Amino acid sequence: MDQFTQVRWCFLLLVLTCLPTMAATPVHHAITVDLDPESGTLKAEDVITLPEATKRVSFDLHADLKLKLITPGAKIINRSKRRSSVPIKRYKIKLPAKQNSLHVSYSGKIQHKLKDGSKKQSGGRVSTPGVISPQGVFLSISSYWFPVLKNSMISFSLDATLPEGWNSISQGESSKENSWSESAPQDDIYLIAGKYHRYNYPTSVAQAQVWLREHDPELAERYLKATEKYLELYSKLLGPYPYSKFALVENFWESGYGMPSFTLLGPRVIRFPFILHSSYPHEILHNWWGNGVFVDYSTGNWSEGLTTYLSDHLIREQQGKGSAYRRDTLQKYRAYVSDNRDFPLKKFRGHHGSSSQAVGYGKTMMFLHMLRMELGDKEFLDGIRLFYQDNLHKTAGFADLQRSLETASGKKLRTQFKQWTGRKGAPALEVSEYDVETVEDGYKFSFSIRQTQRGKPFKLQVPVLIQTEDASDVIQQTVSMTRREARVTLHLKHYPISIIVDPLFDLFRRLDPSEIPSSLGQLFGARRSLVVLPSEAEPEMRDAYMELADSWRNRSRRIRVVWDKTIKNIPSNGMVWLMGKENLLADKFMHTTISLPISLGDNEVNIGEKQFPLDQHSFVLTSRKRDTIGWLHGSSTAAIAGLARKTPHYGKYSYLAFTGDNPDNVLKGQWPVVNSVLYHSLRPGVPKLQILEHPPLSAQIEHK
Repeated sequence: MDQFTQVRWCFLLLVLTCLPTMAATPVHHAITVDLDPESGTLKAEDVITLPEATKRVSFDLHADLKLKLITPGAKIINRSKRRSSVPIKRYKIKLPAKQNSLHVSYSGKIQHKLKDGSKKQSGGRVSTPGVISPQGVFLSISSYWFPVLKNSMISFSLDATLPEGWNSISQGESSKENSWSESAPQDDIYLIAGKYHRYNYPTSVAQAQVWLREHDPELAERYLKATEKYLELYSKLLGPYPYSKFALVENFWESGYGMPSFTLLGPRVIRFPFILHSSYPHEILHNWWGNGVFVDYSTGNWSEGLTTYLSDHLIREQQGKGSAYRRDTLQKYRAYVSDNRDFPLKKFRGHHGSSSQAVGYGKTMMFLHMLRMELGDKEFLDGIRLFYQDNLHKTAGFADLQRSLETASGKKLRTQFKQWTGRKGAPALEVSEYDVETVEDGYKFSFSIRQTQRGKPFKLQVPVLIQTEDASDVIQQTVSMTRREARVTLHLKHYPISIIVDPLFDLFRRLDPSEIPSSLGQLFGARRSLVVLPSEAEPEMRDAYMELADSWRNRSRRIRVVWDKTIKNIPSNGMVWLMGKENLLADKFMHTTISLPISLGDNEVNIGEKQFPLDQHSFVLTSRKRDTIGWLHGSSTAAIAGLARKTPHYGKYSYLAFTGDNPDNVLKGQWPVVNSVLYHSLRPGVPKLQILEHPPLSAQIEHK
């Protein structure tokens, strides 16, 4: 669901605003449609069955579709043009008598070009509100390809006629080829079509399907097995899967759409091996959240954060890397969300840039994690299951989620939900004024935790870990903060040798720079940056670096480009990119990396214990002066063009190494964090305590 456009969520906000807990009978569409991909046209009939008898019906339809009324005596009493993602007409129909059905036909062309609607985002995202073309068919509610009644959920039957060799897919189940139906309430009717090779596997939960544009049984087998794995996991974790199938469908452009009972992924995306256990389970889980329980967009989109928490985060938890995932999430928030880009969760509608993703996905995910830490795994999971059970095929908001968690846990959560969904910003923490006093039965250890952000303090439950000289005596404490500063005094049996605040990154907060290694995300998230080009590089290389800078400048108009011979030093303030090994400031960049495991020779770069020849490899390295500095070197003009495309996708990393013209990544990582304002050693030289990760939330079902 990552690439649903802003247009679609705006439309759903309009349609569903009046339906926060809707459970009424949906409007039923019985559609027969004939598609002609060569001409981009369709011919359709729709028998619309309304929940109640009426004399008047209003609906919207694509303006390029010519409408005819088949119901005897029905008349068009008004039509008006409107503009949405496509040109539309609003029809008002008068029926001859009070009745609950209307039979219409319509025909015409729907052919909207693929457009990059997000040039300011890393990598951009291509989408269309609807297209019928020789390459494929993509129709949804944003296409207005069927009569759309405002403030109504939908059920449907759909029979499609297509050219020989073409197949269609929609949500729901299929009784025969190109025939689909769904009786449970929906917020959309999808019609996807193309020339497909289909693969099926009956799991214990639902039918697993793969629809590929080329014959590839090995790829299909990998996805069928992954489908079975995650359908079983989430059915046990959350409750019964709400549909009869789940299908991976290959799109004819790069996309990442999640629809009820299927996902539409791009041809390159589905062939990345890591997708099977990252983006793919995320899309499967959307059938519980977003396509099972629908989102009341008027109160904020909770679905993306909850889906992220129970897919991407859960998978990393199962690998023993949950805290690293949370740190990366907080790091993105700091890199991409400045004060003027921040907003409360209740105003999040959908992903339309790095900053909105860091808030809507990341902050929501961290809020849910804090609730879990406060309530306990069992109570939290019971509340999530209750939320699903009570709201399946209905629209729901944060208030419904709060109600379910309160019911399951017996705790009031009004303060938490009000603070984290209604307030923008994040707390920032530091430890200060700590001291140890010897007392008769041990030691009295006192310390202060202070919130340093501007604005009023947040109410927090701050985890603290104290390491003592007895390795078996590790003190875990939760400090309740209601004011800007909390002073804590503990009586300890053994001498304290270190204190760590929020050691596993369990709190949503703005990380201190001392907790964050330099990263590419800091450079790409900057409001302004300077690109310094190498004047002494070969002419074709200079041109390639200039093209790279221009391509990034298209995404952010605040990039300034200069030549290295025009400045003597790397600026002390602001984010800076240095391009090329010949850059006159390259040596000054290396001076900033003295504490890092990296060195630059005449013919190679050494990272850690690995050596990379400069003529065979491309590099992207970061360091920090006051702000972050990046150094990028391409081994060829083709490699530089590849780095322009690929580098923005590695935001969390401090360093990258590539080989070849493509180029292919061969090394990536983050520099170590040495000093943190939230870690203090009272006995220097003592190794930092290795902290156990939280058990994964899935342990609640694994141990049954």
